[in-house]
Amino acid sequence: MTDEKIKELKDLLKRCPEGTFDNLMLYLEKRDLTALEIFIVGVLKRHIEPEYEQLLDGERAGLSFIDDLGIDSMGMMEIVMMVEECLDIQLENRELMKIQTFSDLDSYIRGQLDLPV
Repeated sequence: MTDEKIKELKDLLKRCPEGTFDNLMLYLEKRDLTALEIFIVGVLKRHIEPEYEQLLDGERAGLSFIDDLGIDSMGMMEIVMMVEECLDIQLENRELMKIQTFSDLDSYIRGQLDLPV
């Protein structure tokens, strides 16, 4: 990965919680699945109101983006675009309509990256 690409990713994630960028890099370098999940959580925290952040620190598999985290369709598009850019993947729009929970998103991303779910 070029220094320019690293700077671009760091700039993209600058408003995410501390550690989001570092975990992205750890995933990209070592394919560390825990780091991937921490990166996803960081991106989500960037797009939700502070009062919902603690929900992502506990059991998150069944968390609903709309009902539990207050993420609307515009917020979801921003999250998807950020994840696509960072992981160099393309998420299908019609498949995104099916993603309603953290577990759905995590499984979909892992599927796009050809990782175990």
